[in-house]
Amino acid sequence: MAIGYDELSFNEKKYYDKIYRAILKGEGSINLFGLFRMETLEKIIVALKYDHTEFFYVNFQQINCAIAPAGMIYYIHYTIRLSVRDMMNRNMESWITTAINQMQLTGDETEAEIYKKVHNYIIRNIEYDYDALKNPDMYPEAFTVRGIFERKKAVCEGISKAFKLLCDRVGAKDVYVVEGISSREGFGNSIPHAWNIVKFGNKYSHIDVTWDLGSSSTCRYNRYDYFMIPDDWINIDHTYTKRFKCEEIDQSYFSRQSCLISGPNALKDFLNQKLQKNFSILYFKIVGKNGLPNDIDNKVDNIVQNAIRQYARRTYTIEMMPNREQNIYFYKII
Repeated sequence: MAIGYDELSFNEKKYYDKIYRAILKGEGSINLFGLFRMETLEKIIVALKYDHTEFFYVNFQQINCAIAPAGMIYYIHYTIRLSVRDMMNRNMESWITTAINQMQLTGDETEAEIYKKVHNYIIRNIEYDYDALKNPDMYPEAFTVRGIFERKKAVCEGISKAFKLLCDRVGAKDVYVVEGISSREGFGNSIPHAWNIVKFGNKYSHIDVTWDLGSSSTCRYNRYDYFMIPDDWINIDHTYTKRFKCEEIDQSYFSRQSCLISGPNALKDFLNQKLQKNFSILYFKIVGKNGLPNDIDNKVDNIVQNAIRQYARRTYTIEMMPNREQNIYFYKII
């Protein structure tokens, strides 16, 4: 997981502040007297990279330094000339203003409500950049918010940075970027990945906007498979170095919408309630208290198909887009 400013030592914070001020001034290098360990410098740079997502014009991946008798000299690698940086910063600010206006924030939202509005804005307006995934060196902007405000495309790192930046700007300051690996059907195992951890009250939870974006695009419906979920859920298909305990579950979509299903009878009751009201979307998560059977998919599908047939008054088709790793089921009745 990325380490933020608050987790640095007193001396590390001093170096962090010096580099931060140097970047704002556009300086090419900075003397870090008394610092000799590359590991410490990398730790500070990672903190800067994810704390200040607005620094889209700095290549934090490339850490160049020289070691002098008095300490390190860190060379800041800019990806955009100083002469055009002001213009691009204005473009970023214009995008932020537009995004905030489209989210229709009133100022009375809780942090969880802000997270949801930012989450929804991104999945409705941003595309995953598959070209950058295949050729990262050709699309460096996809790993920053620049990909978002210039091309409306980014990979997971750019998306998680944009989520943090927008949340910061509207007052939800406790948002962190997570570096880890993930495994997902169709993508493979041990893929480098980035997502967010957020704070609500005094509890933490995970938000993976990238994966919700992909599912939402496929089914043309806002998905919340990875919205404010606990460690127990994210650990199924994400791996990372834990620094917070994420135990918050009450703000997850499935808790708030009462579609966290604990058994066959609960599923039948849920389906009856939805189908009686002519709902065309059936979206729920199965959480067996004593584990789930190996044929859970077939059992769920049989119960759903029987319930739909019971209430059907016309010819229909069904689109199914499950998230099998998370035991999340999505049915659209057309």
